[in-house]
Amino acid sequence: MNTKWGFDIGDVGVNVNLGVRYEQTDTSSTVKQRVEEQVVWASPTEWIMKYVDGGDDNYLTQTGDYDVWLPMLDIDAEVIEDVVVRFSAGKTIARPLLGDMVAGRSLSGSPKIVARRGGSGNPGLLPLESFNLDLSLEYYYADASYAAIGLFHKDVDNFVSRSTSQTTIDGLHDVYNSPRYLEAISQLESAGTSVNENSIFAQMISNGHGNADGQIVPLDSDPLIVWDLTSPINSNKKSVQGIELALQHVFGESGFGLGANGTFVDGYVEFDPYSLAQQQPLEGLGNSANFQAFYEKDGLSVKFTYAWRDSYLIGVGQSQGSADAPPQYAKDFGQLDASINYDINEYITVFLEGINLNNEVEQGYGRFEEQFLFARQYGSRYALGARVTF
Repeated sequence: MNTKWGFDIGDVGVNVNLGVRYEQTDTSSTVKQRVEEQVVWASPTEWIMKYVDGGDDNYLTQTGDYDVWLPMLDIDAEVIEDVVVRFSAGKTIARPLLGDMVAGRSLSGSPKIVARRGGSGNPGLLPLESFNLDLSLEYYYADASYAAIGLFHKDVDNFVSRSTSQTTIDGLHDVYNSPRYLEAISQLESAGTSVNENSIFAQMISNGHGNADGQIVPLDSDPLIVWDLTSPINSNKKSVQGIELALQHVFGESGFGLGANGTFVDGYVEFDPYSLAQQQPLEGLGNSANFQAFYEKDGLSVKFTYAWRDSYLIGVGQSQGSADAPPQYAKDFGQLDASINYDINEYITVFLEGINLNNEVEQGYGRFEEQFLFARQYGSRYALGARVTF
């Protein structure tokens, strides 16, 4: 439901847009995957995951559902000539990434004692809900030229973050620390023999716990394996606030112009690199700015754009075997793009585009910038083509 009003307060014209929307969503995810049967101790240094018959032809379905009310209020008023004030309040949602909602589970195929890890999706994830307050002041001082400043505050709930927790899975029993395993250690210690993986394995085989293949199979009486399982979850409410600045100036009738905008954010949602405790920070939060020089006249459009983004948190976890879920940051990045478009007529436009002309490299780091993680160099890319409108 949406309503619009227009009225005057004194000499000031005011426009109001008020509405509400209701949404209900059911989710279902079905995957083909191998189903884990047991973990076998195959040799002193080798643990092997065994799967039930059928391999990847086994199906798993998981579901979820949610509903939400989304109210909104927009007000704008030209308080003095060419100066517009805007205020907005409302609730918005952003649905989780499809990759986070995929059903299924993946566990280590070679789960050694120090490498019992896995990951899973979560089809029951709720959408990110944000209650937003925005206030802006815009000054249109000439044709196609303006300056604007905006303040915003967002209370974000159900943000999706990744959490690693210790989990047991029914049916997956552990030879490690089982009564047979501890018995072998006791026997080795009594005999004055060094206790290590090789000697424990050999003692258990000597005790008759090996199968025909010389492997040690778990028993139903053995303890369940404890897995470090990482999965997306909905975290607690977080607040973000910031300021947006924008300026565009067109030089009379020449067709030349300049533009710049920037967004600067702050919030109590940052990752503390000095803490080893699990954290649920807001991913992707960082300052950004864009600068543009352009010419648009007589069917010819030429633009040079430089886009900059400050360093930001990509996510938690580096897939390097660390149990403390360390952070992964993207280093600040600036890219220069250019485009030329020419309208041959009202139906045909030819264009030439260049992306990343400065050959910027994407880089990532860990807790501190000195911990280099990756570099991705895509090089400069160019496109030449035409668009035809019928």
